[in-house]
Amino acid sequence: MNLIETVENWGKALRVEELAGLLSHSPKTLYKHIKAGSLPAYRIGGSILLDPSEVANWLRQRSTK
Repeated sequence: MNLIETVENWGKALRVEELAGLLSHSPKTLYKHIKAGSLPAYRIGGSILLDPSEVANWLRQRSTK
């Protein structure tokens, strides 16, 4: 299973820290993408969460550039 399939099949919302670990990026880098609007995210309470299917689409778009 590749990274995009892993993310798509995650089964629950991803925390930024979880995605950062999967991508081997720092959470700070992902927060920059979220703030710029390129990585879709939503806030629940004090947490920023990511929809696995939206993240998979984001990864697909980035892999074609």
